[in-house]
Amino acid sequence: MEFFKTYHEVVMKAMENATKTNEDAIEKGAKLMADAVQNGHTLYTFGTGHSHMIGQDVYARAGGYAKIYPIVEIEMTLATHPTKSTHVERTAAYADVLDVLYHIEDGDVIIATSNSGRNPLVIEYMMRAKAKGAKIIAITSLSHSKTIKSRHESGKRLFELADVVLDNVAPYGDAGVDIDKETRMGPISTLTGCYLAQLLMGCFVEDLKQRGVDAPVFKSSNMDGADAYNQKLFDAYVIKK
Repeated sequence: MEFFKTYHEVVMKAMENATKTNEDAIEKGAKLMADAVQNGHTLYTFGTGHSHMIGQDVYARAGGYAKIYPIVEIEMTLATHPTKSTHVERTAAYADVLDVLYHIEDGDVIIATSNSGRNPLVIEYMMRAKAKGAKIIAITSLSHSKTIKSRHESGKRLFELADVVLDNVAPYGDAGVDIDKETRMGPISTLTGCYLAQLLMGCFVEDLKQRGVDAPVFKSSNMDGADAYNQKLFDAYVIKK
């Protein structure tokens, strides 16, 4: 049971480091998002593979802001095949598909998650989004990304494209605990990534409310009366683009 104790210590330290490291960036990102919403723009999330879960965690859930939309297709997840998303995230041209399905505009904000920040799709799609005038908030591992080369022809990594960078403090390779000389387990990026995303969303909604701007938030569907409340939000805030 050594792993039990060690992984707990690693996770607690990572959470503490993520909190201290990202306070200023969270404040900046929350303001960026609040400015966008106040001016009528749209918030999106983006991620492939396991990284897509960070965007899903803030979408259509209890305590979740109702007007945020995930840029995610099933091919970008692990739902149908364990390696499909790996091939997709290494295919820059898949951005052509996303451009047809999602209409990013000037002033929109995308929360883009990629632990390595190196793969062609996230780089290509974020470059296109920036060219349209969108702002990028990245959730990535700086310790990993800064030690590797981009797989995109531009040579760029996600943190180099972002307007705001949130460091998930995951180690190189993500897993945080050595089982033996050949086996390392205990991934960090999803835990800290979801934590940072929820910090960002909470601070953003707090900012909106301080400005007197409408900030619709879902309730748990397992609370009495919540279905009717949530249905009004679903009816009011569907994807318009």
